[in-house]
Amino acid sequence: MLPTSKLLLLLFIHFIGGILIGYFIANNRVMYKTNFVLTPSSIESRGALQHTHNSTSHVVIVNFSKPVNVTFKCMKTKTLLNYFNSHICVYDSQKDIYVSNSFRESTSIWEEEGVTRILRVLLRYPHLDFIDIGANIGTYTMYAAALGRFVLSIECFGPNVDRLHRAVQLADVGNRIALVHNALYTKSGEYLKLSNDALNVGGQELDAAMKPNISKSLSHNQSLSNPYVVKTIQFDDLLPVLRERGLRSAIMKVDIEGSESFVVEAGSQIFDSFDIPMVQIEWLKVRVFPKRVNILIDFFIKRNYEPRTFQCQLLAMNEVEKWPNDFCWTKKNFTFC
Repeated sequence: MLPTSKLLLLLFIHFIGGILIGYFIANNRVMYKTNFVLTPSSIESRGALQHTHNSTSHVVIVNFSKPVNVTFKCMKTKTLLNYFNSHICVYDSQKDIYVSNSFRESTSIWEEEGVTRILRVLLRYPHLDFIDIGANIGTYTMYAAALGRFVLSIECFGPNVDRLHRAVQLADVGNRIALVHNALYTKSGEYLKLSNDALNVGGQELDAAMKPNISKSLSHNQSLSNPYVVKTIQFDDLLPVLRERGLRSAIMKVDIEGSESFVVEAGSQIFDSFDIPMVQIEWLKVRVFPKRVNILIDFFIKRNYEPRTFQCQLLAMNEVEKWPNDFCWTKKNFTFC
């Protein structure tokens, strides 16, 4: 029988070895080779990359090694759960009275309760990564990356992309994030117009989502100097990106101002290819479109999801009109409370 001192030494060596092996595996999973090339577009100055495969020729991914040639205010964020903080780059609070105005250095952030919920789920399930659809300036993205998880971050508005790009550089987490500069839609390669809200500059909505009867596709030339004209992709166009990054399981946040149904209308391959046990979704704007509501409900129910409040209470299927503005779709065998 080994003496106690030798036994403790062996246990310590085993513990340190486990940490080093885990670190090696994690870093090799997020560092990858890819077939993206520079594309001549309006976001070339931001270091955008465009996929070369035909099926994803419209996907634009930001190259974090390129500089951001715009100046704006950036700060370190509040520490959550006693450990996790990051960086954020904001707008003038008078132009962004919701998101940017919520950040007060080390004292407050945007949607702190929601971000903390996501962090707790990721901590509880170490195998999960994160998909952030409608990243805005990157609150959820940056905290999930600070936790060490891979993040697929999707944002269509150029000035938001610039700020998130710079925050990623400041936090040095570019190897954990794939930032996609596109709008999700039912068709790829369309150029669509965004709304313009003087008090909520970072929170635009697609005219095609909120004004479907009068919206029309624009031209590539109109997008070159106008951040309010965005290029669309289907969610399934990102399947090769997720496979390259080695994703297997992830939770998701969807907040795209009434366009939420577009994610599932052209995203079934991703849901069928990966384990996505939880989707935190904004219901505020999409709820006024009955057809889209039915599309979302049918999609999730067929895949064994249940609608639950943030307190894990099951929502009644015969009272959809009473559902809250934000809730979660979760797999029946998954809990986050």
